[in-house]
Amino acid sequence: MKQSEVTYDDDLYRLETRTLWSSFTDDVLQDGPYKGVDLVSDNYDVEVAYTTIPFDKRKEFRLEQRKLRYWLYSDKPTHYVAFNKNLTEAKVWPNSIIRQWIDQYPIEYRYCKGWPKANSYFLIIPLHEKDNMKFYSKDDSGWFRNKSKLI
Repeated sequence: MKQSEVTYDDDLYRLETRTLWSSFTDDVLQDGPYKGVDLVSDNYDVEVAYTTIPFDKRKEFRLEQRKLRYWLYSDKPTHYVAFNKNLTEAKVWPNSIIRQWIDQYPIEYRYCKGWPKANSYFLIIPLHEKDNMKFYSKDDSGWFRNKSKLI
């Protein structure tokens, strides 16, 4: 995936994040500031993403180095929500866990087709950390926690 495909119109993913979020909290998410975190509320922020690699086919989890500013320089808790491209599965990484990972795991280069090398550095999270992630699936009735989806 080229980097230009990552800087995408994420309106669908923001809308779906609001729907997912409303299934477990009353907090209302609004669009975030220009060139800032994607969604905000009174209590926390949410960064939204999608991936073309199925969650159960991963060799590792990655968080772009450029996005770490939401956890390094913000006092407000920031959660990370990543969807599969079809918006039928989501993983949620809580703020407190990401802050631990930043201290615990390396930032490393990973080749990304179509990406400049300078933008191809990621916080590398090993697969065993899946236990600290929440996985959700969507069916006709809406979003539900999917404990069997753990890799």
